[in-house]
Amino acid sequence: IKLTLHAEMERKRNKTGKSEERTKISKESWKKSVKIFKYLKPYRGTYIIGLICLLISTGTSLLFPNFLGDLLGADTAQQQETFHLLDTNNINALFIMLMLIFVVQALFGFFRIYLFGVVSENALRDIRQDAFEKLITLSVGYYDKNKVGKLQSHVSADISQLSETFTITIAEFLRQVLTIFAGIVLIALISPKLSLIMLSIVLVIAVSAVLFGRFIRSYSRKAQDAIAVSNGLILDALTGIKNVKIFVNERFEALRYTKAIDEVKTLSIKSAVWRGLFASFIILAMFGSVIWVIWQGMGMVQMGPENGGITSAEFFKFLLLTVMIGASFGGVSSLFGNIQKAVGATERLMEILEEKSEDIAISHQQSSSSSKIAGNVTFDKVHFAYESRPDLTILKGVSFSAKSGEQIAIVGSSGSGKSTISALLLRFYEPTEGSISIDGLKSTQYALQDLRSEIAVVPQEVLLFGGSIKENIAYGKPQATEDEILDAASKANAMEFIDKFPEKLNTLIGDRGVQLSGGQRQRIAIARAVLKNPSILILDEATSSLDSGSESLVQQALERIMIGRTTFVIAHRLSTVRKATKILVLENGQIIEEGKHEELIIKENGVYKNLSALQFEES
Repeated sequence: IKLTLHAEMERKRNKTGKSEERTKISKESWKKSVKIFKYLKPYRGTYIIGLICLLISTGTSLLFPNFLGDLLGADTAQQQETFHLLDTNNINALFIMLMLIFVVQALFGFFRIYLFGVVSENALRDIRQDAFEKLITLSVGYYDKNKVGKLQSHVSADISQLSETFTITIAEFLRQVLTIFAGIVLIALISPKLSLIMLSIVLVIAVSAVLFGRFIRSYSRKAQDAIAVSNGLILDALTGIKNVKIFVNERFEALRYTKAIDEVKTLSIKSAVWRGLFASFIILAMFGSVIWVIWQGMGMVQMGPENGGITSAEFFKFLLLTVMIGASFGGVSSLFGNIQKAVGATERLMEILEEKSEDIAISHQQSSSSSKIAGNVTFDKVHFAYESRPDLTILKGVSFSAKSGEQIAIVGSSGSGKSTISALLLRFYEPTEGSISIDGLKSTQYALQDLRSEIAVVPQEVLLFGGSIKENIAYGKPQATEDEILDAASKANAMEFIDKFPEKLNTLIGDRGVQLSGGQRQRIAIARAVLKNPSILILDEATSSLDSGSESLVQQALERIMIGRTTFVIAHRLSTVRKATKILVLENGQIIEEGKHEELIIKENGVYKNLSALQFEES
């Protein structure tokens, strides 16, 4: 029965697509996976008590065959009339002992499951917390190389696998192993001959199990990778649902997902077939061996103890212990498969947890620096190429300086490197060559948290969170008072539309701010930047996608918050940069022109002059 249940559980796991082992389980994999047990360390006292309960419940289960064997093999005609609790020839005593065994086993079984559950859930909470903190402190470059959907799928599936492992698999595996070893000792004391017969069969089965497990592991790994791909497709499609509908690609996305889940189905069915064959083999072999042992044992009972045989009571004890050992072997094979899956899941999770994070303290949001950055910025012969494309140099010896309070406009065609400059200033990436200095110190000399606390960005595509307007503005300063939030919204010209909502600041804006217009989202982003009160402000195409009415309101707000701050204006529309202190014209990653609007507009055959003329003609 136990073997059949294990086989059915495996079948359901494969059918529902839960986590499978995905990596080759090598010695290094085991070493890396063991590190996950550091999360159990804070709760080791409770875990040890749980192990003691496990030992007691396992020990009492092994007493059951002993007393039941005495009961089944006793000669009731010769039973004593007097009652003694430990008298194995008295049927009443045997019944009482069996009931006591069940009571003890049930009691300690409950505490074992409860204590392991408490430890597991506490450890899993710590793992989830560390995994999330790790993900949000990884560099932007890491996300350039790894898809968010796949990371989310792996972390979710891997932690789910660990939940089952910590709560059930490890404890059950230990219980089955203890049952096997203790059971072997007990049957060897009853009959060495029968024990050797049984163990020789088990050895053959064990070797077969190892070889078979290696064969089916590849299917499990492919199935899990296919599941991750299908989950990634769901995330991509739902994240970009507007694009899907704009291009009428619902059918295309459905076909892509169908292809992905068909692959999952095919691999999972193959895995289920081989696992089913393996479970059937275990059932046939183990119960076949039990029948063989019964046949041999009956012969030894007929021989009698005086001729080297055994009594009927000893035979019943041996038989019951053999069934328990056989069931435990079947359980161990299935549980070991689950442990292998957990090793694969843990290895992938540990790879994420051991990734190098950015040096960001997440216990507080305020800058740890006692002095505020003035905002003097210098780029000195900066070269840069993305790690994913090392052969394509984006910036080629870019040099310029910006004094505190100046407005630096960066213009140029798409792909010239404008946004890369802001990414380097924020230290999303480090220059390949050259250096960036702020207030006379290299940017690398500042703690990342201190540096980014002094920089605010108003991007072209504003990302808002699915909460209220107040929560989104306060993201620039989470501990801000409501008066500070209102003041920031007012400076950003956001109160003009906020006051029209019945719930005002508490208005929910929907997922990614879909219930607001582009201009409204832009003004919330500006309010967020105002609340942050940065020394350096980056406006990355902040008005390029707005209509004239919205652009006017946003431009007024921007001009208001640029005062007294070093501002970098990245723009296609040259009308927005005419008042800049300095204009940098980028082409193919190099600054080819530099100066004020009045200087560049009269430059003969100048790139800025030509761009300005083209935009004037288009308008």
